Amino acid sequence: MKKAVSMICLLCFLFGILPARAEAGWTSDEWNQVVARLLSFEPDPVPPSRRISLRQSDIYLADPAEQRSEWLNVALLSTDASDMRRNFGRSEAILVCRVNQKTSEIRLLSLPEYMKAMLPGCPNEIQLKYANCFGGPLLALDTINRELNLSVNRYCAINVDSFAEIIDGLNGVTMTLTDEEAKALGLGAGTQVLSGDDAVRYLKLRRQWDGALRFRLLLEALLRQMAASGMISGALTLVDTMLHMIDTNLTLDEIVAFAFTLLDQQEMRGILSSRLEADAEGHVSEAARQAARDFLYGGANTP
Repeated sequence: MKKAVSMICLLCFLFGILPARAEAGWTSDEWNQVVARLLSFEPDPVPPSRRISLRQSDIYLADPAEQRSEWLNVALLSTDASDMRRNFGRSEAILVCRVNQKTSEIRLLSLPEYMKAMLPGCPNEIQLKYANCFGGPLLALDTINRELNLSVNRYCAINVDSFAEIIDGLNGVTMTLTDEEAKALGLGAGTQVLSGDDAVRYLKLRRQWDGALRFRLLLEALLRQMAASGMISGALTLVDTMLHMIDTNLTLDEIVAFAFTLLDQQEMRGILSSRLEADAEGHVSEAARQAARDFLYGGANTP
């Protein structure tokens, strides 16, 4: 009996100590090394021992009951992860998408990837795009929800280079380029048909052109193009082409329903778009946070 009690005490001691070790404070050198790796675009910049493990049930939800409503809340993430089975890359563009599965209304909110956020266990604020590096897309979801008081419980992440294959499969995508964008890409300004490689270069333009905004514009252009080819064929193309390129916690039924909802309008007039405003340092005012919530919830029923 004494041996059993001693063993239980030992196990409690060990399991009480180990999490405390994992969550111990960072040294200045260790933190600076990780920051340097994040900024240098090295793969897997955060050591596994420093990653934050979350389960689906751990994600903060402002209103858990919303999961049972007609609205589907999805974070759309463009990532530089080379292996989507090990998705700890940087989120180069972040959108919150609310889809009403009854009315087909779609609300797309672009989030600035350089927005400052506080992650569990980190000594300093860090850009939102790095949340994925520290804990994968579930930590990105949790961070988005805590920062904006939302209830996003689904994500869909895709490697940015995968867009080339999707777009080439559609014989290009029609986009309207600004003078600055056209000059950076070596293309003509105005309406252009971009190849897959051109579209990826467009997504990778530097921050002064707002990566989340370009991601949203490209997504809308793709959806319009797929819708023009017919809802059923477009939806099947979207699902079949993208399944092996993405990391998601959407079920297959949700993916198909999501695709059909997105493609249920020939002109995509049901899409409403906005973006969260941040200052040059990435700080977001409470007024901007409230404006984002009002946009997503139509000015009513905001958590």
